[in-house]
Amino acid sequence: MIFRKACAVALLSATALPVVAQPLPGLSSLIDSQQGRRAFSQLIAGQHLPGWIKKGGVETPMQEVTLNNTTYQVYYSCKPHDCAAERFALIYSPADNSMSGLWSRNDEKHNKEQLRWLNISDKFSIDGKTVLYAAISGSLANHPHDFNFSNQN
Repeated sequence: MIFRKACAVALLSATALPVVAQPLPGLSSLIDSQQGRRAFSQLIAGQHLPGWIKKGGVETPMQEVTLNNTTYQVYYSCKPHDCAAERFALIYSPADNSMSGLWSRNDEKHNKEQLRWLNISDKFSIDGKTVLYAAISGSLANHPHDFNFSNQN
């Protein structure tokens, strides 16, 4: 009888504990991984990008999208203390360890936005650019399920 009560108490205690979901990783987590660091180094090699992109900025959790039936991870980061001025988005394929990116700089004085596309291959020509710009603009965060594109073959 005592054993049954002890088991019941243990079972109730275990089910009463809150389950805490692990936060999704951000861009810095990807870059800190050996595989991600290698791909990121290749992506930014020879590019004249601001130091905060390499050192880390203000970031949001990774989001997943599906393009042509392949799942990609999308990361976003912006310039510390001035997110409106400079933003960076990256789309990553864990399957083949490839990355493409978009760096955006806003010039409010002249009402211009400068975009620099990084490593945009044919497979990303339209949908990949759409997802990267959606990450920069906040649309991906606000409407995450609207940016999954599949081949209709």
